[in-house]
Amino acid sequence: MNKLSPSDPFWEELGVAWTAIRPDTQVVLPRLQRRIRNQSALINAGLVLGVPAALAALALGIDCIWIGCTTGAWNFVTRGFAFLAVAVTLSLAIRALLQVRAERGLQSVPEMLDLAIARSRKTLLAIRLGYWTCGLAALFGLLGTAIRTHLSRPPALSPVVDLVVLALIVLGLFLYSRRIQADIRHYTQLKVLLIDDADGQ
Repeated sequence: MNKLSPSDPFWEELGVAWTAIRPDTQVVLPRLQRRIRNQSALINAGLVLGVPAALAALALGIDCIWIGCTTGAWNFVTRGFAFLAVAVTLSLAIRALLQVRAERGLQSVPEMLDLAIARSRKTLLAIRLGYWTCGLAALFGLLGTAIRTHLSRPPALSPVVDLVVLALIVLGLFLYSRRIQADIRHYTQLKVLLIDDADGQ
């Protein structure tokens, strides 16, 4: 453990700073390769689930808007726009992940670190889009409930239940983003140490 300045990326909330000294690439390489494979598996899983989900949200959005416009059930229109917002944000997240999907041709630890950092940053972008998705879903959901209550009667299921579910999703995304941010700090510091070690040889 070294004494570092408070601006150092490894300065922890408890006032303790941690850093690595002269990392052994023979130890780092297999662990980094395993981390890259895990990232690839998560990206592929996200694409497998995200693409059909985005298409389904697009279809449901168009269908709800059509039903609302043709029957005068305007709460369906707001629901349709909520689905369209989900489709758009999912599409943006998928696009971000596709940009860092490839991993062939990596020869060195610094190249792997660059890919790991880029993937982590795109994951953070996807998480921020998840925040927007939950916020828009909550907004359109409340608007649809207000319209339905005004025109006919309140929905059978209280909107509070939907808001609680969305809040739990946001909490999960936030906790995961904290882990990703910590990973980025670790990757960045390790890359700096490797560069300094190479320059010192």
